[in-house]
Amino acid sequence: MNSQDYALVCDDESGLVLSNWRALEVWSALEKLIQMLLKDSDFSNFKVLYSWKENHHLAVAKEPYAWRAAIEEIKNSDLTAKCAMIENREEATLMSDKPTMLKIAGEITNGLMHSYAARHKLNFSQRVSKVPF
Repeated sequence: MNSQDYALVCDDESGLVLSNWRALEVWSALEKLIQMLLKDSDFSNFKVLYSWKENHHLAVAKEPYAWRAAIEEIKNSDLTAKCAMIENREEATLMSDKPTMLKIAGEITNGLMHSYAARHKLNFSQRVSKVPF
């Protein structure tokens, strides 16, 4: 078990995990991709898109809609071309992996919908390894 994995978790349902556990590098790749896409298209506001990373975040209605717009932007973009100038090839490969980026964006959207509809707070939590070193 990797102690550096993170997921979107519901505070109000005993730590119900609302996304898959992923390495921080994968989450960061989506964040950098969103920043890049926002430079070319004004589909949303970065602060609205990433407010879920605040501790004990309670979603508002505009957040899942902003992520739906982000999903459409990812779907309609040539990610390979957009990421071609990124020097870190591993990061560029992650950022241009459209199925993975769409999956994570969808999980965030669903987590925000859960938070908004149920009035439950979210956390971006690190999984603690129970495997001895």
